[in-house]
Amino acid sequence: MKKLVKGMLMATMIGALSFGAGVNVNAKKPVKDSSDKQVVTQQKEKKQKKIKLSKVTCTASGKLNISFKEKVNYADTLNIVLTDEAGTEIPCTISKKKKSSMTIAVKGLVKGQSYQLSISGLVSQKTNEAVTVEQTFKAKGIKTACKAEKVSVSKANNVSLKLKGSACYKDAVVEVKDENGTVYEAKIVKKAKGSIKIAVEGLEKGKKYKVTISGIKTKKEKNYSSITTSFKAK
Repeated sequence: MKKLVKGMLMATMIGALSFGAGVNVNAKKPVKDSSDKQVVTQQKEKKQKKIKLSKVTCTASGKLNISFKEKVNYADTLNIVLTDEAGTEIPCTISKKKKSSMTIAVKGLVKGQSYQLSISGLVSQKTNEAVTVEQTFKAKGIKTACKAEKVSVSKANNVSLKLKGSACYKDAVVEVKDENGTVYEAKIVKKAKGSIKIAVEGLEKGKKYKVTISGIKTKKEKNYSSITTSFKAK
């Protein structure tokens, strides 16, 4: 009986050893395909290659000055497209090109309004690849020679501004504020080359106000700016 039990134990141990022999405890875990990491890395590199604009400013004389964050070259396919908020394309031409900046000749821009700029054919000096850069910007930096020489206020709260120089208008709007920054309801009721008339609601006698007219320029200027002056209600 003892021999039988001993034999059974030996058989069980031999079977267990035989089963374990087929398992490689030192086998390495499956390695994930590195192609996914390579794709992610390539995508990051593409994003890093994008040329960025550092500054966009406008002038009343018809210049759109663009500065790049890195030095660039220009491909033969260089092209620029400028559109307003409604998607209407605005005629423009490249007047000057430098390694870190570009100047565009354009007219009809209005200070404070937004525009979409698209430049294709820019070549990064780091990668030597031609890319297209798109950016939305607000027209700023436009200064006009048009000034308000005299302001008169009627009892009916009509404010008239006598202007220096021959004024032209585009999408002209008015804003009237008191000294605390409160905005008053106002509208332009008459526009002329030498003057502009505004109707304002709620003016208080003896109180000072500031009026700003946007979308105005002189005849010689190409882009539209704004003028600001102060007055006292009567």
